[in-house]
Amino acid sequence: MSETVETAAQSSRSAREPSPTGRRGSVSPWLVVGALAVLTIVLRLPAFLSSRHLVFDDGTYGVSVLDMRHGLAPYRGVFSAQGPLHFPLLYVGDLLGLRTIDGPRVAPMLAGVLATIASWAIARRLAGSRAGVIAGVLVATSGSMIWTTGQVTGDGIASALAVAAVWAAVVYRNDPRLLRALITGALMGAALAVKPLIATAALPVGWWLWSRRRLDHGAAAVGAAIVVWFAAALPWGLSRVWDQSVKYNTGAGPRYAKLSQLRKLASTLSSRDLLLVGALVLALVTVVVAARTLAPLRADVVVVAIWAAATAVALVLEPALYRNHLATIIPPLALLAAILVRTPRVLALLLVLLVPWSVANLHDILWPTGYRGAAAALMHTLKGLPHDAWVISDEPGFVYRAGLRTPPLLNDPSVKRIDQGLLTTDMVADAAADPRVCAVVVWSARFARDLPGLADRLRADGLLPQSFGGDRVLWLRPSCRP
Repeated sequence: MSETVETAAQSSRSAREPSPTGRRGSVSPWLVVGALAVLTIVLRLPAFLSSRHLVFDDGTYGVSVLDMRHGLAPYRGVFSAQGPLHFPLLYVGDLLGLRTIDGPRVAPMLAGVLATIASWAIARRLAGSRAGVIAGVLVATSGSMIWTTGQVTGDGIASALAVAAVWAAVVYRNDPRLLRALITGALMGAALAVKPLIATAALPVGWWLWSRRRLDHGAAAVGAAIVVWFAAALPWGLSRVWDQSVKYNTGAGPRYAKLSQLRKLASTLSSRDLLLVGALVLALVTVVVAARTLAPLRADVVVVAIWAAATAVALVLEPALYRNHLATIIPPLALLAAILVRTPRVLALLLVLLVPWSVANLHDILWPTGYRGAAAALMHTLKGLPHDAWVISDEPGFVYRAGLRTPPLLNDPSVKRIDQGLLTTDMVADAAADPRVCAVVVWSARFARDLPGLADRLRADGLLPQSFGGDRVLWLRPSCRP
């Protein structure tokens, strides 16, 4: 059956691709890859270069990288809620970024490029060069992907590695070799070692690996995935990795109703990913009107559709769905649209018409502003502190963009840590007593309400309050000399 599917897919590609000697001529794949990479980078540059932190994760992971610059290790000195490969990849990206203030954002940006190119490559192999371009453009312009790969998050990196694993599996399906099976498994293991939420990508990976019925190759791929995950986890200690990235994520914390999460999934796609939704609607029309033309690709369409559906179910059923998590569902939806659409000119016109609405929905990430008002005043004070000062904050992005660092294990002040008793008044107050801590920023209910008695402890330690309105207070140590 696998040979039949492959032959049919190749026939479909031949039918859809223009002849090299035709009027349109052939376009070099490298030129397409370059254009898609440039498009991906240009759309993310404003977020990448933003002078402020854009969301909580951007600040938390950004300051975590700065902490690692000063010798704090993941799971030991830096609390790590993601998988064991997340912070090492951010660290490598920071090195590539020459440890500048935007260095922590390098790895996510590269992940955005990888996700775009991998989606292009998969669609191109399944349904031809035109489908590849459509898939690449949809992923490059996806608001959900821009939000997660223009700033520091774990979702964009995990999604990119998962799509790369699917790409490797398709390459293996077309030409089965042991090395390709190993690469496929290693990429899947790397994706899981960043964020387990992308586990649904194992469905298309497993299907295309199994299509060749090579048990030895399948076993090698599974073994490679396991080896990569353990290689990423062992340096930090398996017990620490388990406690912070597994036990922590399944423990106490926010819980949202499943119907509410379903609505969030739909509303986020319709706002951040309007171009993709438009392409999917057109694709569904294609299925109804021209179902017969899809017969040669039916098996591949089913596999990608199952991947997308399983991801949607996983997102809705997780304890707390956040918008960043939608990065996992964008590639399979883009592939579905690219494979199914049979009227590229109509699609191009539709996307052009939808661009103004899409831009309006994404203006916060396409043109992010700098700090304003009280936040700008706070940043002015923080940037005036000694360069080696330690700062504690319930909004760690301020510490990150000021180029400072936090005390050990205070890089992540999330509500979930407070709910689980992993971040307490005593823990913050004891750390603030260290003379190297020059300031404590209380900017949200996480410190102002959820850590009772903190203000009294900070005052007793000699820190002086400077109010920024409401519960927003900057506690400064007079004449701080770290």
